[in-house]
Amino acid sequence: MLSRFSAAARLARLAFTPALRSFASTPISKAEEAESPAAPAPKKAARGISSLKEGTKMEGLSVLKDKEDPVAMADDKYPDWLWKLLDDPAAAKAKEGAKEGEFDFHAERKRLRTQNRTNIRAANFLKTT
Repeated sequence: MLSRFSAAARLARLAFTPALRSFASTPISKAEEAESPAAPAPKKAARGISSLKEGTKMEGLSVLKDKEDPVAMADDKYPDWLWKLLDDPAAAKAKEGAKEGEFDFHAERKRLRTQNRTNIRAANFLKTT
């Protein structure tokens, strides 16, 4: 039997460890890319404008002890999802909502839960009187 710490056991574990990533075998060259028909570029999300200029030191926002305060970067260096954090989630849901003629599972579930909660409260009230 092999010990967990022996060299043979480590080699055996490495032999059976699956690869975590796989990459394309041949990269596309710039010439091939130029020859292929170009797909329309995806629309960029509307970015917000930060309230701080690039290079401004943001005092009091340091997360780690004994580290310097972060410095504001250019707006295009921040990820797209950051600009959507303060958007109203209800407006986004309404935009994504079920199309006409489709069943909206989440809205129906919410309606049934509210109705059930009301029925339970009414039943509990009748038990106390």
